[in-house]
Amino acid sequence: MEEIVREKVSVCWLRRDLRLFDNSALYHALKSGFPVVLVFVFDKHILGKLSDKTDKRVQFIHQRLQEINAEAQQNNSSLLVYHEVPKMAFSKLISEYDVQGVYTNHDYEPYAIGRDQEMAGLLKEKGVSFETFKDQVIFEKSEVMKPDGTPYTVFTPYSKRWKERLYKESVPVFPSEDILDNLLKISPKKSPSLADIGFEATELQVPQPDFS
Repeated sequence: MEEIVREKVSVCWLRRDLRLFDNSALYHALKSGFPVVLVFVFDKHILGKLSDKTDKRVQFIHQRLQEINAEAQQNNSSLLVYHEVPKMAFSKLISEYDVQGVYTNHDYEPYAIGRDQEMAGLLKEKGVSFETFKDQVIFEKSEVMKPDGTPYTVFTPYSKRWKERLYKESVPVFPSEDILDNLLKISPKKSPSLADIGFEATELQVPQPDFS
C-alpha cells in the first residue's frame, strides 16, 4: 500500500487573539518556513462550566471566528475549529498533518498556564515544538519592576515606571497581515455551529472598530 505523505506545516493556535493582523504568534508562524494552519479550539473544559447557554461571550467568539475564516478563505486557506479538549484536538491535527511547530500567544490565567504546560509536554513527545509569544499586553509583569528587581505593590509608582518604559521604548509590531499568503492552501472547512457546541444565539450588538 502506498504511504500517504502528510504535508509539513506550522500551526498558529488562536485563543484570546482573534485577529489576523499584528498578531505576534501568527507572524512568527508565517515566517517559520512552513505553510501555516490556523486553529481554534472551543475547549470543552471551559464551555462545560458555563451554565448560561446564551452566553454572549461565546457568541461573540463564534461570530469573530466566522469573520476570521472568511478572511482566511480570501487567502485560499481556512480556519480549523475544534470542539474538544485541546489535547484531543491536537492529537487529531497531528494525525492529519506533519506538524513542525505550534505557535501561540501567552495566556496568563491559571487554567491556561496548566493547559499550556500539558500541551508542551504532549507536543514534545510527538517531536513538535511549542512556542509562545507576548501579544495581548505591552509589558508583562516581569518587565516592570522596582530598581531592586522586586514587583511594585503600589499602583502610582508602577504606573509611572510603566509610562517611562513606554515612552523610551518603541512597541514592536508584527505585520502578520502582510504575509497571509503563507497560510496553507486548503479548501474551506465547516466550523461547528453554536448549537453544535451547546449554545444558543441571542441578540448581540458588537461595535465595529474604526481602523482608519
